[in-house]
Amino acid sequence: MGLISRLLERLSPAGLRLDEPDAWDVTGTGDVERFLRAICLLAPPGSFAYFEATGEPHVAEYLRGVSVPAPVHVAVGTIWPRPDTYHVPVTAQAMEAMAAFLESNPAGFFCAHCHLHDGASVLLQWHDAFGAHPDPMRVSRRVGEEAVRAFSAALGSSYAPGDAG
Repeated sequence: MGLISRLLERLSPAGLRLDEPDAWDVTGTGDVERFLRAICLLAPPGSFAYFEATGEPHVAEYLRGVSVPAPVHVAVGTIWPRPDTYHVPVTAQAMEAMAAFLESNPAGFFCAHCHLHDGASVLLQWHDAFGAHPDPMRVSRRVGEEAVRAFSAALGSSYAPGDAG
């Protein structure tokens, strides 16, 4: 985990976060649509994708239309200004619809941070998501290696155990 990510975790307000030093590290991707189509491979039924700090008005409008009231408070990665946040139920249909929307309405900047949670704990935490040089995704060890392998393959990414230090 990078220095900036560690600093943000210490400074950000309380809320759910992935606190596993040995979580899986999955290399990031700039391909939002591919990510959305693959996230279902990690998501147990009843999971939510959390998107923070969108950069485009049409994306924010779309997310407002498909999001639900926050089932839990997720620790924000953006301290100031207060970011927009969205909790979107993860289903194959919802993620495919969002990917199709983005293919028809491209976004130069989808969001700054992206997480996956099951309403009780964070399963995937990704700061500085989708950029030219995205941070690695951190995936909870609660997610089995087979699911992480399938997710990584669907992204064209690699994965490895995180460093415990």
